[in-house]
Amino acid sequence: MIKSVFLFMTLSLALLSSSCGFKLKGHYYLPDSLQTLYLTSTKKFSPLAKQVKLRLSQNKVNLLPKFNPDNAELKILPEAFQRRTLSLFPNGQVAEYELIYQVKFEVRLPNKPTQHFAFELNREFQDDPNNALGKERERELILSELRVLASDRIMSQLNGIQ
Repeated sequence: MIKSVFLFMTLSLALLSSSCGFKLKGHYYLPDSLQTLYLTSTKKFSPLAKQVKLRLSQNKVNLLPKFNPDNAELKILPEAFQRRTLSLFPNGQVAEYELIYQVKFEVRLPNKPTQHFAFELNREFQDDPNNALGKERERELILSELRVLASDRIMSQLNGIQ
């Protein structure tokens, strides 16, 4: 009896959540023109391109192994990573940075002009000169997180292309 009530409640919840337009985070409905595309990057082993490729695969986009002018092309341009000083310790050493991650990419659809996109993501980072190794690892984790957020942002912008 309890199992059947639990099963009924689970199915009801699934039905209600699907009927209201709910979708899992990270799932994008790309236009038909982008369901098959060629992904390229100016850097051969770009971590951002790898993350975008993962997102495209998760969304069941057919990735072409070589360029075909009859299909869309997504080109990841070189990413830029900068930091800006926000505050200093009394001895003049940097206490806090703002990490700035700049992303640019292009989308080329068949028989249409190339569309250019750019955005930047920012994070604050507190530095500690006495723990340089640990802070370097933390900075790398933040950069990795920014790449995941950037790939989601790219997917979101691809979602809006007509």
